[in-house]
Amino acid sequence: MKLFVLSLFMLLTLSVSAQFSLEGKLRTLRPLTIKVSDLAGNVIVACPVKSGKEFKTKPIHIKNDLYVVHFGDYTERIILSDTPVKINGFLDDLQPDNSTLEFEGIDQHLKYLEIEGACWEDGKRFRRDIFKSYAENDATLNPVVRATLVHEKKSLLGLDYETYKGILDRIPEDKREAEVVKFLVREVANRAKYALGQEAYNFTFVDMDGKNVSLTDFRGKFVLLDFSASWCGGCRAEAKKLVSIYDELKGDDLLIITVSLDNREKDWRRMVEEDKLPWISLWNSEGFTKGNKQNVIQSAYGFYQIPFIVLIGKDGKLIARDLRGEEIKEAIEKARKTN
Repeated sequence: MKLFVLSLFMLLTLSVSAQFSLEGKLRTLRPLTIKVSDLAGNVIVACPVKSGKEFKTKPIHIKNDLYVVHFGDYTERIILSDTPVKINGFLDDLQPDNSTLEFEGIDQHLKYLEIEGACWEDGKRFRRDIFKSYAENDATLNPVVRATLVHEKKSLLGLDYETYKGILDRIPEDKREAEVVKFLVREVANRAKYALGQEAYNFTFVDMDGKNVSLTDFRGKFVLLDFSASWCGGCRAEAKKLVSIYDELKGDDLLIITVSLDNREKDWRRMVEEDKLPWISLWNSEGFTKGNKQNVIQSAYGFYQIPFIVLIGKDGKLIARDLRGEEIKEAIEKARKTN
């Protein structure tokens, strides 16, 4: 949880007939209700809580899955199963960082938190390589934990089909009944359209001269697509590296196209002039959609963050995606050797 856990979660010794329930004692700033709902928003448990008073719900059977727990006005997604859960401590639902809660009985969620924490370098940079190592290679992971890793880190993964498919392949087909696993199944199906080897989505955007330019205009050449924006510091830094790679590898068989996702045309033009980009630059007037929503081009190529760089073959099919730095050079050199 990004929340407020004071002591690490303790495991419960359970009988075969264990069921899910909530119980505990909380100090709160006001009366509130703890609710548990599934990912579709259906409330399965609701428990009024008064400060300093014990609370307990009736035991019910639930399936092992990712759920949304509403602590008054604060919500958190937590992996639950047919296990009693105890919560004690202080809860400030308006300012959760002030809270200190102790949990018992959510050991699967503890495993998720352990992996999630290991994926951050210095608490700032998300390490996708570490994530993939856990999500794809850790044979001990429960299917729900494995799928939750994807569900919760969707916007940081680059959304490549191969990563999603590799993770889903580790979950046996008879273990895919949880809603969070069904989410992963849907994501794999959605991402098949931009798997490597698929034809790249064709687009038509305006160039610096005001002319419409389409991706299919460049069949017969390798095309490196750089999705960028003037306000994106990482994009501008990557563009500088890209200029060096271009100077080294440029040739008649290679084109670089920067697609600006600026909301304003003048910002795109200013970026091209300031960065002195020596290749084709286009503007997508739809701009960039932040968060978990995507515009047309983001959905077609499968990305939530920029810079996002893909290499397209002479036949118009995707060769490599989500490239950075030396990966760009390596992908181009490899493509030239094999095509």
